Amino acid sequence: MMQNYRFLWITLLLTVPVVLVLVFDPASTLSCRNFVENILGSIFFLDFPIGMCLLHYYFPHLFRHRKNGHYSIVPWGIFFLVCWGIVALGMFIETKFGRYPENGFSVACAYLFGWAYIWLTMIPAGLIYLLIRLIGKYWRKR
Repeated sequence: MMQNYRFLWITLLLTVPVVLVLVFDPASTLSCRNFVENILGSIFFLDFPIGMCLLHYYFPHLFRHRKNGHYSIVPWGIFFLVCWGIVALGMFIETKFGRYPENGFSVACAYLFGWAYIWLTMIPAGLIYLLIRLIGKYWRKR
């Protein structure tokens, strides 16, 4: 029974940001392209960090090294590579459709610094997650 609530809770936490972006962005309904870009952008920049925090909360053993028990950087490395790949692939697709600035600076930034884009949202989400964990730990002690 508890497993069903966990699934509903995770689904709610990952769906609400996408819906809020669509509701509060008036340009999202102007065209099909805007609608799809808003959904994919909010999944990438909001749901990936929230998903990593939920993954750490529900499966903390995935973030530990098997032999010595210290934190492992492997999940973060995979996260880093997947996010950079998504940014680079998105820019590659945009260039194939001819939708990029004339000077190509955004293309170079996406290919060279695509790894940094996700951290702009991961750091605040991670800090909020850590704050919630600390408050929960303090609350359980009382």
